[in-house]
Amino acid sequence: MNELDDTLELLHREARTAPANLSAARARLLAELDTGTVLPLRPKRVRRFALPVAATVAGVVAVTVVLAQQRPTAPAPGPAAAPPVAAPPSGSTTKPATPDIRLMSAVQVLTRAADLTVGAADQPVGPGQFRLVAEHTWVQRGVQTGDTTGYTYLWEQEVDRWIPADEHDLWQETRRILRTGKFLGGSVPQAQAPEPEVTDTDQGQWQGRCGDFFPKAKPPKKCGDATDWDSAAFYAALPHDPAALYARLQQLTKGRGSTPSVMFHFGVEILRAGRMPAQLRAQWYRALAKIPGIKVLAAEANLDGRTGIALGLDDRHEIRQLIIDPATGAFIGERTIAGAEPEQPWLEPGTELGASAITTAVVGRLGEVPPK
Repeated sequence: MNELDDTLELLHREARTAPANLSAARARLLAELDTGTVLPLRPKRVRRFALPVAATVAGVVAVTVVLAQQRPTAPAPGPAAAPPVAAPPSGSTTKPATPDIRLMSAVQVLTRAADLTVGAADQPVGPGQFRLVAEHTWVQRGVQTGDTTGYTYLWEQEVDRWIPADEHDLWQETRRILRTGKFLGGSVPQAQAPEPEVTDTDQGQWQGRCGDFFPKAKPPKKCGDATDWDSAAFYAALPHDPAALYARLQQLTKGRGSTPSVMFHFGVEILRAGRMPAQLRAQWYRALAKIPGIKVLAAEANLDGRTGIALGLDDRHEIRQLIIDPATGAFIGERTIAGAEPEQPWLEPGTELGASAITTAVVGRLGEVPPK
């Protein structure tokens, strides 16, 4: 489970203490993987080749950042039954009132999202067609030269991935850097903090069968790999019972202690891939609802123009959030907020550190993007 290990290394990157420049660190890491090719930026690919592993690349800052707004919410109730919905008078045509999301617990929100998703159906991908998974993200780039010194910028990026009906056929991925100049903070003024350079693989276009865009990367990507959540085989091997799914999450993360934070982080990463069938996603929500400590963190979160409810776990370093549309049960993305003790001390607690807005569509050819 090398991919899972690399993904989980993103949690609490306390090991970043040695002086490091992001571009140089990424180049060193790739020197062992791909004969000098620079690592891809895409956050979802961190488990294979994107974000640096703390033990290998100390001091590097590379996660995603926000397109969201957090608003204070009332304390979430415990795992009691959902607020009652008033029944219409006999003979009335009035529809029952929608439950007030602000009064619901995280368990109730996830259960409701699961109920809504049960009836959903994925748009089929026919012969010659492609499923487009579009990700709009903000990526942190910066330099850390010591325990308390460094700085961080935000880069806006779009990543589009075209997946064929037969995953053994040719895939395509396109990356675009839209903006690089937003200064998030540092131990020095912005005038003394040069922006990291855009590398050859920060933006561009790649193709490969089974999504193998970087064939020299290690471990190699395999078609039909049941341990790779880019592959349909991964989802086909998952149980559909929520309790069994929860047990599988524990099993997959046991190397990291199967803590609530690790299980939740892994659960969100799987959803970000945009590959989970709707019927399985309903049970995935129910499995995530079993994670101890999960709560509603924001009753209204605006992510790339779509409003959802943010769920997650409290953490002193950073708070990962899962954002769901409460009206449809759709997963619309995720974000990360700095906790009370951010790992980069120049960042203020509560700073929005990361987000990705995910959308999917079915198109007729490689490179096609439906109008927004």
